[in-house]
Amino acid sequence: MTVLLELKGKLKETYKVTLFSLVASLIIGFFGGTFLGKYFDKIRSSYPGLLVILPGMMGLRGNVFGSMASRFSTMLYLGDLEPSLKDKKVLRNIVVGIMLSMIPVTLLWSIGVLKGIRENAFEIFLIVISSTVFVSILLGYFTAFVTIFTFKRGTDPDSIAAPLVASMGDLLTIPSLIAFILFLEYSVKEFWLSNLVLIATFVVLIRISRIRWGKLFEFREIFITITLLALLSTISGGLLEHYSDAIHKSILLSFAYPSLLSSFGNYGSVIAAKTSTKLHLGEINKFLSLDPFLDILSLFTTTPLIGLLINIFSILVAKLVLGVSIKPIFLLALTYPFMALFIMLFSYSLSYVLFMKNIDPDNVAIPLIATNSDILGTIYAVFVAKLVIGG
Repeated sequence: MTVLLELKGKLKETYKVTLFSLVASLIIGFFGGTFLGKYFDKIRSSYPGLLVILPGMMGLRGNVFGSMASRFSTMLYLGDLEPSLKDKKVLRNIVVGIMLSMIPVTLLWSIGVLKGIRENAFEIFLIVISSTVFVSILLGYFTAFVTIFTFKRGTDPDSIAAPLVASMGDLLTIPSLIAFILFLEYSVKEFWLSNLVLIATFVVLIRISRIRWGKLFEFREIFITITLLALLSTISGGLLEHYSDAIHKSILLSFAYPSLLSSFGNYGSVIAAKTSTKLHLGEINKFLSLDPFLDILSLFTTTPLIGLLINIFSILVAKLVLGVSIKPIFLLALTYPFMALFIMLFSYSLSYVLFMKNIDPDNVAIPLIATNSDILGTIYAVFVAKLVIGG
């Protein structure tokens, strides 16, 4: 009876709070998916190397700022962070987030060059760097606002922050890359001006926050992790580039791809964030504790709805953007819940094991989960696309 009451309470929280963030993040993700679907053929034919970089950049945003959201949540509960955007630790964490992103995106660009970016390579490098600065500033303050706002309202930030932060990263990443590409092609002067302004802004923020590159040593766990995972993400990037024709022909998946990956990552990140906070507070004392598995079960009940909405939103966006009518992919709707369940179980197990090894899950678990979700999600998308087009 007690178990049923606990499950009822978690279902109430899931459908009152977390489901909203999952659906909202899905809608946000489809904004980025709209840009990707509309310009997918252009990127595939003119900038194929960017397809190698894209999953890594999307994952990097979620890795850095998803970890920041989880870290802010833990700091708020422990009283180490004032619930205010004016707290100096907010700006410092945002600047550190930008700094943490620089080397991984440079590595991704270098791999992209080896994979196919030859023409305008330096300009593409500026696109990657400036996009990182621009998106990181917006996403950093968004992360702080969502975490602090929900905490002040008496809602668990771990239930809502990670999905919204990851999806906001997807929303901003793809349009910003395409915007810089269009600047490069149609207005070279504005392209160079925007790059200079953003780089100068980054330098000013470093001076204001008084952060030095040596500060990254304090974040060595997450820095090493996201750098290695950025390299690992080239697996999903290579798959996306290699099978881009199949995904393009399926149409639905070219629009759904960002939301598909982010939704898998969202489920994993929510479980990882909840698990991390409970481990730090001493609320989980053994692996087979009931509470985290009730969290997973309550979230699993939402997966059929999310799988259905991915189909519906993709059909609507394809109709609005391309003017074509496409059919739903029933295979996606049927198999999506089980992929999400696997990722949630993996997330809990990873968070628990890391904590037992004295590694902070806030710094490592979410990045690992996000990258593995991208790889698994890309394999899943390619598998579904090949079955859909009969290849």
